[in-house]
Amino acid sequence: MRYVTHQFAHAETLDRAQRWLIHAGIAPDRMQARHQGVPMLAVAAEPGEVDGIEMVIDAAELADPDGGPSIWHVARMEPTGTAIREETSSREVRQGEASFALTWHPVDVIADEAARSQIEQVKAFLERWE
Repeated sequence: MRYVTHQFAHAETLDRAQRWLIHAGIAPDRMQARHQGVPMLAVAAEPGEVDGIEMVIDAAELADPDGGPSIWHVARMEPTGTAIREETSSREVRQGEASFALTWHPVDVIADEAARSQIEQVKAFLERWE
């Protein structure tokens, strides 16, 4: 069990999100709402419910004109602060990487001999100090 928390710009948006979560099947006793100060909602969620709860909260925030951008949106903004970078899903990335090259290199005999000689030098150095 983990808590999904969210801060809202208005108490009305908090109430809307809470009402929509109840309609989505989340029991009211699993929610803790704070209306004093910055309105905040905390929901106790099972691991499989987290994405659905966040989607309902985000949908409620979209209806609030003062609700965005959140700190997570600001983190993705360009240095000018005017544009948000486009996100690519992992599926889009995988579709672009349809093929790859698989290579094999034989063992380098010279490098192997050089490594052996270095090991022998270290052993000889350590034997002198024992």
